[in-house]
Amino acid sequence: MTRHVTWDKGISLVGHDLWLDPLTVRDLAFVSHAHTDHTRRHRTALMTGGTHAMLPDDRRPKGVRLLPLGESHPLGDATVSLHDAGHMLGSAQIRFEHGGCRLLYTGDIRLRHGGAQPDTGIPQVDVVVIESTYGRPHFRFPEPDCAAEQIALWCRRALAVGVTPVLLAHALGKAQELMLALAPFGFRFALEERCVPFARGYEAAGVALPDWIELDGQARDRVVIAPPVGKDGVRGLGRYRTALVSGWALDPSFWRLFGADLAFPLSDHCDFDDLVEVVRRSGADQVYTVHGFTSDFARHLRKRGVRAHPLHETEQLALAL
Repeated sequence: MTRHVTWDKGISLVGHDLWLDPLTVRDLAFVSHAHTDHTRRHRTALMTGGTHAMLPDDRRPKGVRLLPLGESHPLGDATVSLHDAGHMLGSAQIRFEHGGCRLLYTGDIRLRHGGAQPDTGIPQVDVVVIESTYGRPHFRFPEPDCAAEQIALWCRRALAVGVTPVLLAHALGKAQELMLALAPFGFRFALEERCVPFARGYEAAGVALPDWIELDGQARDRVVIAPPVGKDGVRGLGRYRTALVSGWALDPSFWRLFGADLAFPLSDHCDFDDLVEVVRRSGADQVYTVHGFTSDFARHLRKRGVRAHPLHETEQLALAL
């Protein structure tokens, strides 16, 4: 039976009453991860236990179905399964199957990982709805370990001359993932207060973070991590330098808005080549792009022979679901 996927402040699987990361409260929604631009107080939400643990109280849904990764679960006359997205603690892709057609919504996804970790697994499907935050060809990131080494070198040089290195990263997810990436270099950290609850959340979930304290005005030979916006806690450090850690390091006009001295391209998203690789590994013959450079990435995929369209620009897209 033919159904449709629509965009209306979120992705809707029409006929199944399931929304994917919607921007407004819905009766039934999949929440891919705990960042605030993906979470609302839905009446019922599907998510991982890790995502639920990281949600602040004002973002928790009224009802929740916590699904373990890799297990198939019935949803009406369809089945769904969640798969690691590699973006942050609890982040997940959702695979939806009905009538022999399989659809994958990636949410925010990272393919490559440092530290000899395997790539994020991509389920085999017929249709992919993929985030395209860095869906332009100039967004090509170095290997994660190489980027981490460059950050570590910068931090060591700063500390050696009595300057506090301040790494600007989102408080939830990115700050903790950055700590893990730098763990092999032996740094101790001081976290700006907005990063602290999420560091505790990671540790409560069993993730071992490197030595850290809450920033109290003095870093004491530690690497400081703070959110990019609102750096009042950092300004009292005395001599310090700041570096934005983000894929946007490849777009100087963007990262300089945060007043950073420099930037490093270490991201918890796929770069352009990785987005293309996710599509290839999925085996999908139909792709819809959402978030970020949707039109650009869809156009590049079409040049490669893939049927691809930006979802938000199409009122209704017929799919055999």
